[in-house]
Amino acid sequence: MTRANPLLQPFDLFPYASVQVEDLLPAIQQIVEENRSALTLIIEREADTPSWNGLVLAVEALDKRLEDTFYPLVPLAFTSDEWNSAVGECDAERRAYRTDKYQNQQLFSAYQRLDPSDLSDEQVAVLKRILRDFRLEGANIDRSGRQQFTTQETAIVGLEGEFREKLRAATEHLSKHITDVEALAGIPAADLADMQHKAQASGLSGWLLTLEEPVCKTVLQYADSRDLRKEIYLAYVTRASDQAAGQSQHDNGPVLQALLRLRHEKAQLLGFVDFVELSLQTKAAQSTAEVETFLSTLIARERPRLEREADQLRSFAREQGCDDLQPWDYEFYAQKLRQHEGRDPDQALREYYSFETALSGLIGLVEQLYGISIKKVEAEVWDDNVQVLQVAEAGDVLGHIYLDAFIRPGKPAWPWSLAIRNRHVDADGTLSRPVAALFGYYEPRGIQLGHKDLCKLFHEFHHCLHQVLMANSNRRLNSIHELGHDFSEFAGKLLEQWCWSAQSLQSVSAHRTGGERASLAEVQRWLEARETQRGLEKADGLKKALLDFELHRSYGNDRSIEQVVADVYARTQVLPLASNDRFANGFDYMVTGYEAGFYCYLWAEEHATDVFAWFKDQGVFDSRLGQAMRGELLAPGASRSMSASIQAFIDRAQSIVSAD
Repeated sequence: MTRANPLLQPFDLFPYASVQVEDLLPAIQQIVEENRSALTLIIEREADTPSWNGLVLAVEALDKRLEDTFYPLVPLAFTSDEWNSAVGECDAERRAYRTDKYQNQQLFSAYQRLDPSDLSDEQVAVLKRILRDFRLEGANIDRSGRQQFTTQETAIVGLEGEFREKLRAATEHLSKHITDVEALAGIPAADLADMQHKAQASGLSGWLLTLEEPVCKTVLQYADSRDLRKEIYLAYVTRASDQAAGQSQHDNGPVLQALLRLRHEKAQLLGFVDFVELSLQTKAAQSTAEVETFLSTLIARERPRLEREADQLRSFAREQGCDDLQPWDYEFYAQKLRQHEGRDPDQALREYYSFETALSGLIGLVEQLYGISIKKVEAEVWDDNVQVLQVAEAGDVLGHIYLDAFIRPGKPAWPWSLAIRNRHVDADGTLSRPVAALFGYYEPRGIQLGHKDLCKLFHEFHHCLHQVLMANSNRRLNSIHELGHDFSEFAGKLLEQWCWSAQSLQSVSAHRTGGERASLAEVQRWLEARETQRGLEKADGLKKALLDFELHRSYGNDRSIEQVVADVYARTQVLPLASNDRFANGFDYMVTGYEAGFYCYLWAEEHATDVFAWFKDQGVFDSRLGQAMRGELLAPGASRSMSASIQAFIDRAQSIVSAD
């Protein structure tokens, strides 16, 4: 008897335990083939007199089936090379179907015939996004242009994959094996244990230092050996470049150049001045000039702080016997400046925040703010360490969050979140509940979290919760991916603000041995220490945002990548960086969907800080404000703009304040 493919059977939560790698591609191919046939029938029926249910919801049902089957596969890509290859083949099928659909002129014409005056506000918002996507996929250009667009897209996807692969190979190649612990003097015991664990996982004794960002940060902050700091720093900033010894095969310079050219040509083919203008079609900012003004204003505002802190750092380093402060010294002496009575505040903070403590406190916080309940439930998962959290309100299930917290071989070593399924109400009224996944980067061995770890956990968890709490009927308006990076990152940055509240951090603290809470004075001291020399972090964010923006805006104006980098560094850096710095070659945000949009993190943080001011005034646990935040900032999703949602919250917040 032939085994039924579980991907082609109805399911609520994905049947991970039943799926085999050979199920993936045949299932996706069958769904795509059936979708193409169904799409032909829909066009024949709806071409002249399209209706909302007959056209929009019918096509949405096709897209929903494909995407609700594909996106649960993404976590499987990190379990083995075989699964990764199969998921990649499925993604290629999905992309090809999407391109063909959006370049279908008859389908495009049918959508254009819908009369917005006959639609609800939510339906109008959906239609606008559909028509926008048609235009961004080349529906407005002629046949030869569409063929060129498809060729360009294929080449861009290939180059992005090549960039990531070269960066991965370069990062792995440049790991450093150490057998004498004295060489690692100054590095905290917990980090040494992680390095030792990495060595053991590679069949080595001693300690293994990789070029993953958290490891490099640890070395640069704590390693007493200046030679080691210099070696790791230079290896990190020259990754995947012609400046890395013996790494010519991993040089991303030509790849980046080709990517910038193709993105620029794609934008102009679609009728835009440059790729930045194209990228703004899915963001809150209205123009390139608006983003440029925003970044320039931030740079001007932060410059005095950067200069003041640079002078402080130079002076302190001289007191410590360092008269020639170099880039590999900045974080080291900044960390020493943060110490209080000989103790490292961040290491002291870690004693109070195990992963379990932080997660429990985080869940309790959002339950109080939003009036929801979150509990662990049993469900099939892709790894034994994955938890499944059910989000409910008054007994009604709202959705689910997969929590894949711990690092393992093959899994990306950074925190991120994934929209697996969007809330949607079908034409017959059937509700599909949303699903999201949070991927952490923590070691699974009694981990304790520092402040940055806490911020990242709160940030990514709020992305997932946002995915679950959006409350529109149509799936297109209920995805963190549909919000635009600025709006989606606003939600992440917003919950991060609770990590900068001493009252909030104290409430979720519990010492790893005694279980007692930290004192409010201790938490305040930790946060003050985090603010010390924070200009280094600010300058790094400005560098990344402006570099990404300028590289995508300035292609073709006779400036090389190196010249753009030099101009950006001159504007954003007070302390000089290495002369052979090739940071752009290893800047992974250039190929992860954030190209020309890294500035969104800064944009989001500015707005999140403003919104959080209401909570600082009224109380960080104020459930009335929390309900307003849920109702005005999260629930509407992509049905309205980021600015409209913030304005609605501010007005609601004012009415709440006046009601007291």
